[in-house]
Amino acid sequence: MHHSIKSSSEFLRKRGYRLTPQRSMILNVIHEADAHLSIEQISERVQQQNPAVSLSTIYRTLELLKELGLVRENRLPGEPPRYERAPGKAHHHLICRGCRVIIHLDENLLGNLHEDLQQQYGFHGLTLDLMASGYCPTCWQKRQSFPSAGETTAEVKSNSPQDEI
Repeated sequence: MHHSIKSSSEFLRKRGYRLTPQRSMILNVIHEADAHLSIEQISERVQQQNPAVSLSTIYRTLELLKELGLVRENRLPGEPPRYERAPGKAHHHLICRGCRVIIHLDENLLGNLHEDLQQQYGFHGLTLDLMASGYCPTCWQKRQSFPSAGETTAEVKSNSPQDEI
C-alpha cells in the first residue's frame, strides 16, 4: 500500500471512517496522477479497476475526501472541477488562460500568512489556496500577433505586463 494511502487510511479511521475498497481506489487514482483529474477521468480510471464502482459513489467519496482535507478541488472558470491530492496547508497554482497549463507554485510563496491570519482573526486549521491566472510566454506571444475579436493590436500591447512596471 502506498505510504500516502496508508496514512490516509489511518486518518480516516481516526475520524470514524473506513478505507473501503472504493475509497482506496479513488485515493490511489488521485495520488498516482501526474495531473489534475476531472470526475470523468477519475471515474474512467477507477472503473478500469472495478467496473461496478458507480459515478455516484465517486461523487460521494470525493465530497468526503474534500471535507476531510485529503483531496483538493480546483475550479477554473468555465471548466469542470478537477481534483488532486492535498499535501499540506498551502497549495498555489499559476494557470495560463490560453493553453490552460497549470504550474504548481512553492507553498511558502505567501510566507506565514496562514499563521498571521490565525493569530489576528482566531481562525484555526486554515488552508491557503492561491490560484493566479495570466498568459504563458507562448500564449502571450500569440495574443500579441493575433488580437481577439474587438481588440486592436494597440489595445493588446497596452495591456502588456511590461507596461505595468
